[in-house]
Amino acid sequence: MDLHTKYPIGSRPSIHYLPYLIVISYIVSLIGAFTTVELLHRRISGSGWRTWVQLMGCSVSFGLVAIWCMHFVGNRAIILGDGEEEIQLYYSSTFTAISAVVPIVVIFGGLLVADRFHKGSRGLTTRYVALLACGVCSGAAITEMHYLGNNGTTDYHLKPSWGYVIGAAAIAIGAATISYTLFFHWSKHWINKWWRRLIVACVLATAVSGMHWTAAAGTVYELQGYHNGPSGGRNTNLIIAVCLCLAACSVCFALGFLKQRHAKKLKDRAQQVVLAIATFDAEGRLLVTQGGLMPCQTITRQFHQRTFDEDFNTSHPVFQWIFRVSRHWNGIVDLIPAMREHLQSTGYLQTHSPVIGSGSRSSMGSDDNTSYSATFRELFCVTAQEIARSLDTRLQDLGTLYEDVLTTGTLLSRMLWGNNAGAKTIVASDVAHSDLESGIANPILFGKGQLLVMTRKVGTDEANRLQNKGYRFASLDQVGEMLARSLQISREDLNLMVARLQLFCERRPWTPSRGTYLAAFILQPSPVMKGLDVIVPRLTPDRLPMVKLASDELNDEQLRTLKLCEGRTLEECLTRIRQGAGTGDDVWLEKFRNKIHELMREVPESALRKATFSARPLSATHGFSGQNDVSEATVFAFCGIKDVYNQTLQSRTLRHVPLSLFQCYQRIYPGCPDHAILAQKNHKEFGSLLSSTIESSPSSPRSPKKWWPFVRQASVSESSINPDSSSEKGLFGISHYTSADSTNNTSAHPFGGIMVSQEVVINNDNQKMSSQMELSDLGVRSEAGVADQEQQTLADKLVSITTAMHDPQARPVRDHHGRR
Repeated sequence: MDLHTKYPIGSRPSIHYLPYLIVISYIVSLIGAFTTVELLHRRISGSGWRTWVQLMGCSVSFGLVAIWCMHFVGNRAIILGDGEEEIQLYYSSTFTAISAVVPIVVIFGGLLVADRFHKGSRGLTTRYVALLACGVCSGAAITEMHYLGNNGTTDYHLKPSWGYVIGAAAIAIGAATISYTLFFHWSKHWINKWWRRLIVACVLATAVSGMHWTAAAGTVYELQGYHNGPSGGRNTNLIIAVCLCLAACSVCFALGFLKQRHAKKLKDRAQQVVLAIATFDAEGRLLVTQGGLMPCQTITRQFHQRTFDEDFNTSHPVFQWIFRVSRHWNGIVDLIPAMREHLQSTGYLQTHSPVIGSGSRSSMGSDDNTSYSATFRELFCVTAQEIARSLDTRLQDLGTLYEDVLTTGTLLSRMLWGNNAGAKTIVASDVAHSDLESGIANPILFGKGQLLVMTRKVGTDEANRLQNKGYRFASLDQVGEMLARSLQISREDLNLMVARLQLFCERRPWTPSRGTYLAAFILQPSPVMKGLDVIVPRLTPDRLPMVKLASDELNDEQLRTLKLCEGRTLEECLTRIRQGAGTGDDVWLEKFRNKIHELMREVPESALRKATFSARPLSATHGFSGQNDVSEATVFAFCGIKDVYNQTLQSRTLRHVPLSLFQCYQRIYPGCPDHAILAQKNHKEFGSLLSSTIESSPSSPRSPKKWWPFVRQASVSESSINPDSSSEKGLFGISHYTSADSTNNTSAHPFGGIMVSQEVVINNDNQKMSSQMELSDLGVRSEAGVADQEQQTLADKLVSITTAMHDPQARPVRDHHGRR
């Protein structure tokens, strides 16, 4: 039969469908939707053009692959008549191109609204309105693309039924709104696992496919002409759709590869020295990124140990230096740009490292001790500055360093295996905890990393600002698994760590009120002869265990009474108090005895009973207390030393801290004059270090280091560091610095400040000069500088007293009645 007779113009040929192409069209839409969801899930928080580019990528994936490709693959399943080529669906290239662009623009607008108004501290109503707007835009894009693409049909006039149009649009808008609501809800609560994202993608694909086939069922195809060209033209859009679908699959594989690479970086980071930021809001929730991790960055791959028994811990001078610097960033913040240049010139800082990124940070294993120490301290300051920039905050507001070095990368999963014969049980430590996200076993990590944490607590305004930047506050119930997996520690250890960090950031430096106190200063020799520890309260390790003896200063009579106990042990003091009853000081002696017993209840250690009393009144602070007045708190102490073989404590409310760290605590309270002194020493050390870098930069081109990474030229600054100028040396020992006092008057110091040692550096406004000076004729080495002298702290004085009291030649000899 003639084609024109069988299908006259204006006729409506019969319709049937190819089932396999219907299934393929849904798979195509699912691939595009899943790619969109993955791109949304892995986008990086922020603002500006980067966010726009990320959202545009999501819009292209959804609009072009999930909608456009599905539409033309689905329409290829429609067979009109008996399948004659002349009466099948062919499309105009103009309408086809427009139908691909318009949904991308509409979806981009919807995602922009959702991203702008759903994140941060927005109200519940605002968030749901934003999600509804995103769902309406996505549903409208699906519907608009379908009918715009159908209007490009060249041989047919398509007549839709309005009832089906409304139903199809409702399906698209409803399903899209549900899918976006699920996605953002799960993302907000960090339960957005891969199978949950697959559910979201399935709902989105259902929105596209459901709308398409509902609309197709209500469409009437009225023949307007016959196709006279080649029959292969109807497969053009199908081929384009398949290519775009394969591209979307490639993107999915690339995202999976990047995820595995990122997971490996997190595992590697658990073996490195890392600086992290623990920020808590008023509700006690922890600040995390969209991935559920704390903002952090690698300081260096490995801390160089100068000896086999050296550990980077709280007793290390480098840790105590950064512990003090983090309490007074103003003293070093102006040196950080020059520190960055110095690290780049020496090769330690090769490229800019984004937060939670993979910057190239070299480990230090070839420099001398002073150079390695200075380089690590520079890396710490530069890393802290980079994290502060990522949070868009000042370095001074980043927080303070936590009082311990946390260990990461020590999680080992142990599993019992039986051998084939079943004769014995084998303990295996090479079976890793399975990755909850990918289902792939993680490799066992036998090494360990170290984590330095800056802590702070923010108010409502700052919390809202950080949330509007793309960060979130979460409880451990929401992000605990991800944090524990990234740090490679157990969940129990993570809970304990976060609880300690929260208590630390809420603790304020101890500054005693006016009055007289009775303290216990008990030293504990560290195991394997690694120095001395001091016993302190567990919750407030920056002070000694003490009780308040009086609300004011003691009078002369009371001081004379205490003098009678000078050099006596606690038990001897109690005996002396009992013997002194009835002498007229009964009330005071009874109060003193009660306070001793109260101190014994707080420190139930046998060493306290043998501790020696010092009647020397000591000031609790060595400067201003931060309230514009000199603290008038006076301390009397029982000083003693525990046996080295007894390391246990009788009370869980006490603990040991290194003596050097306790001395460090004495110099960090608000208003302490040592902040300014340390800042002067830092400027003297790093100022001379960085000035030599600046001097050598014109004659030391960087191009060889940039293009030939295997050779690194030695910088002048690496070989000219003066060991005596290290601002971390001697800060925490028993002895104190001996630098001369001076003023800023240049007439008194005509050179503005000269350090006379092996190297003399004179800095003028017009020139810079360095020369070597031989001092053998003088017979002495001296230092002259503008830095003030650090005063002795309470801990320093108590150490001197304890040392003197335990010197057999210094102790007074008593008779059998206890008299001297």
